[in-house]
Amino acid sequence: GNFHQDILKDELGNYLTKCLTDEAIRIVKEEEDSDDPMFLYFSLPNTHSPNQSPKGYVNKYFPQDSKITDYDRKQFSGNLGGLEESVKNLTDVLKKSKKWENTLLVFISDNGGAPNGLMSYAGQSNYPLRSGKTTLYEGALRVPAFVSGPLVKHLAGKENHGMFHVSDWFPTLQGLIKKRTGKTVKLASPIDGVDQADMILNNGPSVRKEMLHQLNLGDQAYRLGDYKIIVGNPGEYDGYNVHADRPLMRIKYDEPEDFLGKLKCTIGLCGGYGDYITDSDGAKVRLYNLKDDPSETYNIAAKNPEVVRKMRDRIEELRGIVMPAQANDKIPAAHHKKSGGIWKPWRDDMKDEKIGYRVLVKTEL
Repeated sequence: GNFHQDILKDELGNYLTKCLTDEAIRIVKEEEDSDDPMFLYFSLPNTHSPNQSPKGYVNKYFPQDSKITDYDRKQFSGNLGGLEESVKNLTDVLKKSKKWENTLLVFISDNGGAPNGLMSYAGQSNYPLRSGKTTLYEGALRVPAFVSGPLVKHLAGKENHGMFHVSDWFPTLQGLIKKRTGKTVKLASPIDGVDQADMILNNGPSVRKEMLHQLNLGDQAYRLGDYKIIVGNPGEYDGYNVHADRPLMRIKYDEPEDFLGKLKCTIGLCGGYGDYITDSDGAKVRLYNLKDDPSETYNIAAKNPEVVRKMRDRIEELRGIVMPAQANDKIPAAHHKKSGGIWKPWRDDMKDEKIGYRVLVKTEL
């Protein structure tokens, strides 16, 4: 079923998570006896703003004598409780259907959390990763994920820390289908994602060697192997969370060799949040080895100028081939007033739509 064709109405006062879960369960039950393949994309808003959930979820996890007193943390944990209940209820229905034996359940997130001081709703932590949502640090870019189901039960409890980009899911799912059925689809043009089916089915190594995080919004972030470079402003929130029960993470600096630098260090002025070097073109550069320093505490750009040059050159290569960011122009036909006050897809047929793109030749990749 296409959820957007069956708009939920008259649900004022009901918990949105339950409404969405009930609809997802309805779709699964509708398809449970069918031999046709099914793809269900189920996205819940629980961990996003606004930071609110029914009192029952908060009280369930945090009774009056709870040691956690932070209001935002309690509220966010209540949100997670609602999410967990939703996933369980949907999974229980899937397990009762004949589709379960050929089902791969994928649980992912779109970005890291918003720690206190970063955004108004907060109550979240990415420890030991640095910073969070809206920045270019790992607290924003790296998120945990897991896969489950009969197809991967032999890997229960296994971990894989290889690189996996969200764009990899489409070719990976295609790869999994091909391995199971021998069937595949012919792509109309090259895509950014890579097939990571071996990583999912066998806990194999990642086939991805690089990852472009941001390029055409003014500031840049790019990863090559274990190295990650940030050029420009990494984001407004530049520090770490303080956890009473965990070691405090601090930015590390090389001991200055000049007299004035040493003098500043004696009074605690070795550095603040400005942990960058200035490149020959004036750009502010940060380079981290994420294998050795996943918390991004130590900028090694000054000690690795050849790595900086190689990665910045690659960024310039990518700049020449990526599509520019699309402006969010207002499209009158898409306005909610045209659909009874509901934001929804406004076109059923896109075959004649002119979309700006170009196919890259192999020499550009």
